[in-house]
This record gives sequence, C-alpha cells and structure tokens, in this order.
Amino acid sequence: MTTIHINGRFLAQPLTGVQRFARELTQALDRRILRGAVPPALANAAWRLVVPENAAEDFALAAIERERLGGGSGHLWEQTALAWHSRNAILLGFGGSGPLLHRRQLTVIHDVTIVRHPESFSRAYRLFHRLLGTILTRSATVATVSDFSRREIGAVFGVDPDGIAVIHNATDHFAALAPDEAILQRLGLAGGDYFLLVGTLKPNKNVAFAIRAFEALGARGQKLVIVGGVHSHVFKGGGYGTGENLVFAGRLEDAEIAALERRATAFLFPSLYEGFGIPPLEAMSQGCPVLAADIPPVREACGDAALYFDPRDEAPLIAAMRRILDEPGLRQELAGRGHDNGVRFSWDRSAAALLDVIAGLATRR
Repeated sequence: MTTIHINGRFLAQPLTGVQRFARELTQALDRRILRGAVPPALANAAWRLVVPENAAEDFALAAIERERLGGGSGHLWEQTALAWHSRNAILLGFGGSGPLLHRRQLTVIHDVTIVRHPESFSRAYRLFHRLLGTILTRSATVATVSDFSRREIGAVFGVDPDGIAVIHNATDHFAALAPDEAILQRLGLAGGDYFLLVGTLKPNKNVAFAIRAFEALGARGQKLVIVGGVHSHVFKGGGYGTGENLVFAGRLEDAEIAALERRATAFLFPSLYEGFGIPPLEAMSQGCPVLAADIPPVREACGDAALYFDPRDEAPLIAAMRRILDEPGLRQELAGRGHDNGVRFSWDRSAAALLDVIAGLATRR
C-alpha cells in the first residue's frame, strides 16, 4: 500500500500566504480523497498529516489521519524526526522546505524572494534557504504556484522549469466568508472612506511606497488602512509613517478582512515581487476594486480585472487612486471583472493537479 505523509509543520507557524496555501490545499485533498476523486494509482493510499506536538488543531479532516510527532517544530524537526518517521512514505511539503535526504517527496517552492529581494531577510535566513532550495530542486519533485515562479526557480537554481508543476493558489475559501462588520467601528471607519492594503510589512511588499503615494494624493476624508504584521527575526523594514490618516490594524481575522474589503474605496497591492499574489484575488472575491503593481505574477493572477501601476513610480498610483475616487463607474466595472477573474481558480482544481503529480511519484521506483 502507498503511504503518503503531509508535512504539517505549517500548523505550528503564523498564518501568512504560504500557510494559507498549505491549509486550504490539505483540506481540498481531504475532500477529494473522501469522495474517491483520486487517480487510480492512489486509490488505496493511506494518507497522514504529520504535525509537530505544538501544532494547532483548528480544522477537521475526514479522510486524512492526523498524527502528532515530537522532536520540535522547526527545521530540525523536519530534518530529523519527520525525515525518519516518513522514510518509507511519499512526503508532501507545501512550505518550500523538507528533509534533504528524502528522495520521494514533493516540495512546493512559492517564490525566490530571498534571491530577488535579499534586503527583506536576515543573512542567516537567506543563506539557509538558498542552500535548502539548491538541494531540494535537485533531489525532490518540485512544484510552485505560478508560471512566473516556475521560470524564476529554473533560472535561480539552474534546473529545467518544464519539470516543475504549477499548483495555483485560490480564493474560494475567502469568498464564502461571513464578514465581521464590527471591525469597521473598532477602527473608526464608516465604509467608503479608506483605501485598504493587506500584507506582511516587509520591504518587497512596498508598503512605504504606497503610504507616500496615498499622502501625496491628499484625498480629504480618506484613510489608508494597513493590515498585517512584521516578523523582525526574519524580515527587515520599518519607518512606515505615523500620520493621522494612516491606520495600522495589525493582524486581523479573515472575516474582519473580508468586511474591510467589502467597504473599502479600493484595495492597493503595491508589491515589488510575488510568487503569485493572492491578496488581490481575495479582495476581488468580496467585490472590492483592485489597484495592483504591474509585475508578471500579479498580471498572471489578476488578468484584466485590476487597474495596474508601476510599483516604483508614485505618480501612476496617485492617478489610479484619483480615478477610483472620481469615477464610480470604474469601481463597478473593476468589481465585476474581479468576480469573473476569481472563478479561474479553485482549491479543488489545484488539489486535482497536485494529485496527478503525486500519482507520478507513487508509480516511480
């Protein structure tokens, strides 16, 4: 019988885009396995989500067994406890890391930000993950989240991009949320009186750029709400400003973010570099018009559903924000395009693509 282990380290980590991908894809796999919608090579496979002892238990699984494993929760746990425990199984890792000596594993590497924007990370983090990526792209089956990232991984690590599978992000989990409107009162917002930016506050997210553009806009009655946190032990950055029209909301629950997106003037996504770009798709799922950086992975994700600007020139972003304020019809048009764009992606389709890759591993000797 084929045994498949999912690296559950993501359940012991703070929730960012990588962990969201891992959570939603694991649940989508579970639903497909439960209804028997798997390739023939995996019809009788035994599935286990192997998690560190301190991992959260905040979502249910029906077909995938959950198994706790001691020995820590970080890279050492992966390279020792998880590596030994999964030595006879196919191992799936959704967070860009995994046991270096495990030969039957699939690893999802989301992007190569550590190389393209090294200023966002500590030196130790960069060196370790560059080494990790170099080894895994040669020893494991690799997948990523976009065609753009596939090309980037091939270029940076010197491997054939055609051998890298693409498993897209999706937002159907977000579209089904019941928004928590109480967040508006807590932040002192009325709705329609703020632009919204969601993302971890690290340099490549370009938050300071968006703040400068917003302040130069000088739109009376408008605020800029920034949702997200900064991990000082990994990311470098700071000096984002303290103006009265800036609202730093910190980390929020998904239902609170959904409420903010439904009532925002527009969603700003000024990132300089992404593997895919899921925050603007989440905003689109809530009917929020999106102003996005004109970079290849965001174009790939958002299609014609966003108003694009150069993320290194403030003037186009200022002009885009003015258009949103002055042209109500444009807001409605972008909201409609955003809805149509979002249906291109779903966790179920991504799980089906992933299962095809796993089936190939299962039949390989």
